[in-house]
Amino acid sequence: MYFLTFSLHFDREPGLDQGRLCLRHLEKGTLQIWEATSATDKKQYKENFHEKGGFIPPEYRVPGLKSWTVNTKPISMPDIPGVAGNFYKIDPYEVKTDQGGSRGDFGIHKDANVPGSMGCIVMSPERFQKFEKEMTELAKDGVTSLPLFVTYS
Repeated sequence: MYFLTFSLHFDREPGLDQGRLCLRHLEKGTLQIWEATSATDKKQYKENFHEKGGFIPPEYRVPGLKSWTVNTKPISMPDIPGVAGNFYKIDPYEVKTDQGGSRGDFGIHKDANVPGSMGCIVMSPERFQKFEKEMTELAKDGVTSLPLFVTYS
């Protein structure tokens, strides 16, 4: 079974902090690691996943959510500023956090505008190209979606 993990430290230094998006397999272990981020540098602080524009919330802070799910088939969004290419949708579309924050419309995409995101997981165009290659291979092998687990420290 394949799955993704995303981990990042809460703001520890000035500027945009980077985390790690990992492709893992239950039996084979960690297969790929990409540097990635969520939120913008001004929104990377503790507990901001309850606010619009903050980090993607960890699933354990969303009542009833066992894991996020990432679709392996992308949605083409070439004309959307900040995405300017493929968007790997993260489900569910909208959630309420345990503090009542309404969050949603998340995905994984290249960082195509200002550094960071409004809660999506983003990476440089070069890293995203490698991520897309892996997703394409998984889709060819019949994998339609991957669980995603999110943690912060």
